[in-house]
Amino acid sequence: MTIESSAAAPTAPTAADRAARASCFAAFAIQGFMFASLITRLPTIKDRFDLSDYQVLAVLGVVSIMCAVGSVAAGYAAARFGSAVVLRTALVAAAVCIGTVALPGALPALLVVLGVYGLFVGSIDATMNMQGVGVQDRYGRSIMVGFHGMWSLGAVVGGIYATITIELGLPLPATLAIVTVAALLLVALLCRNLLAVDPIDGHADSVGEAVKASVPWVPVLLLAIPTFVMWFLDSATSAWGGIYLIDGLGSSDSAAPLAFTAYQLVLLLTRLVGDRVVRRFGAVATVRGSGVICVVAVAMIVAAPSVGVAITGFGILGAGLAMIPPLSMVAAGHLDSEGGGQALARVNVSNYVGYILAAVALAAVAEQISHRAMFIIPLVLAPVIVLMAGRFAPRTRSVTS
Repeated sequence: MTIESSAAAPTAPTAADRAARASCFAAFAIQGFMFASLITRLPTIKDRFDLSDYQVLAVLGVVSIMCAVGSVAAGYAAARFGSAVVLRTALVAAAVCIGTVALPGALPALLVVLGVYGLFVGSIDATMNMQGVGVQDRYGRSIMVGFHGMWSLGAVVGGIYATITIELGLPLPATLAIVTVAALLLVALLCRNLLAVDPIDGHADSVGEAVKASVPWVPVLLLAIPTFVMWFLDSATSAWGGIYLIDGLGSSDSAAPLAFTAYQLVLLLTRLVGDRVVRRFGAVATVRGSGVICVVAVAMIVAAPSVGVAITGFGILGAGLAMIPPLSMVAAGHLDSEGGGQALARVNVSNYVGYILAAVALAAVAEQISHRAMFIIPLVLAPVIVLMAGRFAPRTRSVTS
């Protein structure tokens, strides 16, 4: 039997589908909250361990490399055991790691803890997107942007939480311990109904059959390029936005998380209407328009005469980048010949490659030129999204059984 599909046929969702959608929403939100609660405290961690910009680079590099390893490993693990099992396990493990980040007394110990954390973050990112594409296929319409919107909602809450704890002077260990406890409780309560049947589109008769899925490398790589640029820009904002405001524009420490928070807030607002935009204009036009917005936003950040203008630029950048990750994951999820999720896991590696190269590039510019010039490279890369928007076109998949 041969099945041609770019998404599952539109059918009324079952009660199990609706429950899976709710659990998937929760998984995205929990991951966003955990990530934001940690990444927005990077300036604090930098000061606590007296790190130079190059040492910050080393920290981000270790985390990014381990995230990439975790993403690829999750592709195989999810194909064998199911993405739901891998996702729940990784969420719990990442939450525990966050609680230990502030405990080490030396940089090597910090790198070990963050490296383990990165391994599980990569697994979470891959498997929660597998779940998201799987649920969308069951609904038969675009809902993936909404899942990423929940990630943004969690990230906004995490950013606000970081700002409040900084203002209150709450010690970093206590701040992160609260994040751990909250995340563990939320996973236990809200992530019990994830899809138990893989792979994406449900073409194989069992989870184990997905291991045999064929993964086409050329389409994966071509889709990974604009996805990489998106994550490069996201990394520049998430990891370096606060440092740019403090060291490049002279903002206060308490204002530093506002770059990330403004970015994530607009990201969230855009994603609330994103699925309707995709349904009306299609994936290619949506990505192309998003790329144009990105170019304008990064130019605004580079030329910003004040902190307020820069924060506004970061917010606009959120509108530009909001819909690229979910559309990338949908396109990647339908590249596997049997829907096993391995192509998605491999495209997801571009996330961490973007983080590594952004860390290298921005740290080098900061050290060799100035913090004020950090966002020149993101400005040069942003047009790639416009030029390669065609890679996000809906694709069909043939599966023979």
